[in-house]
Amino acid sequence: MVNSKAPEHLKTILKLLLLGTAAGFVNGLIGSGGGILVVFGLAPLITDPDGKRDVFVNALAVMLPISLVSAISYISTGRTDLTGFGVYIIPAAIGGVIGAFILDKINVPVIKKLFTALVIWSGIYLMIRK
Repeated sequence: MVNSKAPEHLKTILKLLLLGTAAGFVNGLIGSGGGILVVFGLAPLITDPDGKRDVFVNALAVMLPISLVSAISYISTGRTDLTGFGVYIIPAAIGGVIGAFILDKINVPVIKKLFTALVIWSGIYLMIRK
């Protein structure tokens, strides 16, 4: 008996592979942005309304290895000054724990609006910054 879902399953896997490659490429190229691609790429794949929060959780989980690979690549080429690293790592870790805790308490539409506002603000800031 032939599994009729196999072609759709393979399409989903191919989309995820392409999404992961694009997220890694963008993160490596400009140092950030891969997570944004992951959020936008995963959102249409999750059809369960209760699972929409998983888009943000999965994006966070994917960004750790992508960011580590990008950071190692930058460090190995000598293009990275690590003098400010220590100042950010502990507060960033604390903020990450707080954010993950709050993520479970906020409904998905609010998270989407916060995410959208951050993306828009980031884009405007980068365009007008000197």
